Amino acid sequence: MKKMKNVNMMLAGVAVGLIALMGCSKGAADSGYDIYLFNAKGENAAQVDAMAKAYQEAAGVRVKTFSIGAGAEQSAPMNTEMNSKNMPTIFSVQGINNLAMWLEGGYVQDFALVENNAAFSKLAADIAPDLRLTLGGTTNYGIPYNLEGYGYIVDTKMLAELFGSADVKAVIEDIKGATYDEWEGFVTEADKWINNAPAAAFTLNGKPYTLAAAKTALTGNLNGVIAFMGSQRWTYGDHLVNVALNAAFTTINDSLNATEADVRRIRGPLAAYAKALDFKTRHLAGKNGPAKRGQDLVSDANFGYDQAVQVFAEGKALFLKQGNWAYNNILTVSREVAERLYFLPVKMPITAADITAQGVSVEKMARSIPVFVPNYYTVNALCSEEEKQKAYDFLVWMNTSPEGQRFIIEDMAFIPYNADAAVTTVPNSLGNSILEYIKEGDTIGDRWHGAPSPWAGDGLGALLMEQYLIKPEWSPGDYETIADFGVNRWIELLNQ
Repeated sequence: MKKMKNVNMMLAGVAVGLIALMGCSKGAADSGYDIYLFNAKGENAAQVDAMAKAYQEAAGVRVKTFSIGAGAEQSAPMNTEMNSKNMPTIFSVQGINNLAMWLEGGYVQDFALVENNAAFSKLAADIAPDLRLTLGGTTNYGIPYNLEGYGYIVDTKMLAELFGSADVKAVIEDIKGATYDEWEGFVTEADKWINNAPAAAFTLNGKPYTLAAAKTALTGNLNGVIAFMGSQRWTYGDHLVNVALNAAFTTINDSLNATEADVRRIRGPLAAYAKALDFKTRHLAGKNGPAKRGQDLVSDANFGYDQAVQVFAEGKALFLKQGNWAYNNILTVSREVAERLYFLPVKMPITAADITAQGVSVEKMARSIPVFVPNYYTVNALCSEEEKQKAYDFLVWMNTSPEGQRFIIEDMAFIPYNADAAVTTVPNSLGNSILEYIKEGDTIGDRWHGAPSPWAGDGLGALLMEQYLIKPEWSPGDYETIADFGVNRWIELLNQ
């Protein structure tokens, strides 16, 4: 399938495969380790290192680890490591589109074909069908890292003081139930209030609200409404646009297998996405005051991942659009803030006419957050059988032993992929917030993972970074241009 090919990867050739086989099968033990784990979650690099050391103590197996930088894109470092003399034994695959690319080179082990490891075969077989890394049939190629979700992260104490309300749970429920227009009204008045201009009354979920009469020490520290990672294209080119794609695609396979006619259905949702991004980037918080669109907004020095987390965790922004993977980063800045976080939905002006996916409505999209498996651990099929067996044993230990689960739940602040939302709690505020959404059925999926690989961050995200985030004013015509680009670029990639 042409649309599954990544133009940045040249690993599918026979010659590369043979070189890889030689490196993987010969290199591990001779290089001072038994297996090599490539971790695509830089946010938990230290915890993965500690887990590897704990496993060596428990099983006598030496695990080399490599983690990308926090917030970094995994393709380039992955390609480098997979082309190195000693390839990873366990590596990360990000969804079914990414899976197809590695399958072409023969790198991915089909777990249905694993022999002589009953514990691992049971682990793989017990993964719920809707969480499996598969292209259909009996195949199963990955063990989920965890469940992740994202939305607007808010400090509940900050929100309570902003509204002057002792019942912050009621405020949260009304924000969840608010329409997009009500959301815009709230953000507009909050921005005025933060900048010492008179704020008017507004409604949320049909109920009247006003903001607190006076600022507190906490709310007086705010510089703006939203902390923004302008230099990180994946935050708006992947994750933000994913919300809109849920209006057009019922499942991830629908986006993966989309025809030209299917792709044309995303035009309305993409225009809504562009309008929402325009509004969002007119209400930003910076380190020293309000932030505005311009060249500085896309600089890594001032609007990178770490900087945005810092701005939010220091109480200078009301919201941070991120996922629960950011919990440990926020914790590093402020333990107090990290203990009182909650997710609010990312709202867009999606209309009923924009929705062609089944099982969603304007109301459901307005009150839901995306929840999905972000990455999978896969085993390199080109490694020796001995090395693969050690990899299977490690994955079993990580996902079933008390010590392995402690690293996942407590140290990495992850939600286990097999968590029962009705009874499970995790020791961090953002994880429990996600479990609440799952329990209520207020979730949408990861439809952008089915888009052609260069479409989102490298295509739409690059366009926005280079032409729009540096532009002070956008027009309704810009929304249409962005939507047309998204549709036409996807169709171009289908036909390559």
